[in-house]
Amino acid sequence: MQFRNSILAAAMVMSLAAPAAATNSPIELKSVLRDLMAWMPGEYSSAPQVFFENAVGPPPDGVHENFYRVFAKIDAPQLGENVIYTQIHIEGKDGPIFSGQQVLFLIDIDKERQAVRIQGRRIKDPENYVDAHLHPEMWKTIAPDPQYGGNCQFLWRRHGAQIVGKLSENDKNNVTCTMVSKVSDTQYTWDAEWILNDHELWIYDNGYLKDGSLFSGRADRTHLRMSKTKPYECFASYRPAKGEPVVNNGFRMHDGGDHYTWQVKGVKEPVHIELMRGMWPSESGRNYKELLRIEMYQGDADAPAAKRKPIGNGWASADSDRASFGTGTWSARCKLVDPNAAPPKAD
Repeated sequence: MQFRNSILAAAMVMSLAAPAAATNSPIELKSVLRDLMAWMPGEYSSAPQVFFENAVGPPPDGVHENFYRVFAKIDAPQLGENVIYTQIHIEGKDGPIFSGQQVLFLIDIDKERQAVRIQGRRIKDPENYVDAHLHPEMWKTIAPDPQYGGNCQFLWRRHGAQIVGKLSENDKNNVTCTMVSKVSDTQYTWDAEWILNDHELWIYDNGYLKDGSLFSGRADRTHLRMSKTKPYECFASYRPAKGEPVVNNGFRMHDGGDHYTWQVKGVKEPVHIELMRGMWPSESGRNYKELLRIEMYQGDADAPAAKRKPIGNGWASADSDRASFGTGTWSARCKLVDPNAAPPKAD
């Protein structure tokens, strides 16, 4: 798909970046760097955006892709003081890693351009560094691939309560980046904008050929909206009309559209539980707000929501630490948990 081509090619050509003409003082830039290093690490999902667009109708270029993206600060002094490792999973946390999207972010302050600079570099020998954020022993040998990146700047500045990164060439008044690939000798022009706060990351990346035609990205210029996920500890139960109750005493889910499948003793068809924090698609607009939602259903977990067999659901405010429902026969609840706590022992 177009967006997949965009972020793959962008990582191949970029030292990630933003526009200039800023008036950021040195102390302001230190605060931008501090916030970037505090806000960006985490795990993000675009599933809430996909859910919303499927419910209310897609933008001109269609529904955005379902990506799960990890950003993690790693200790790799051979690369610099501030280094973030990132990888993308297709179709959720348990999906395959997006080839070419294991990337290092090398981050520092660019005093000349009055911005925080990210150099985005693809990893050399990526097959040896899968899930590198979970393996500190890998960090001392992780390195950029010299065949990709190092052509553009990704410059970050504060915009109100958020920070924004945009691509730029060496000319600080240029807000796009034109370069020639080291691999294919093809000329590309990149236009990118990332918007970050403490709970979400919006990503826009477009790539154009020399003749101006769009070869990756979206003609509608809409952002992929990624929400930072939080871990929850969940429980579920089934009380049949006859016989003993069946209880699932603990499993972990995140609130970025995570799914859990439960094969219940005595029930032919498995049940699925979904947990999601995101905007609710209210047609009237009066209930257009962010909610934490838990739903249990039967049917194909990959099928559209309209083809599910609903069992029960519950809602809570987006800032709630729990969501639950109970029908008498079925019940489920999820509660926010310390990400460092040991997971429960599932029955």
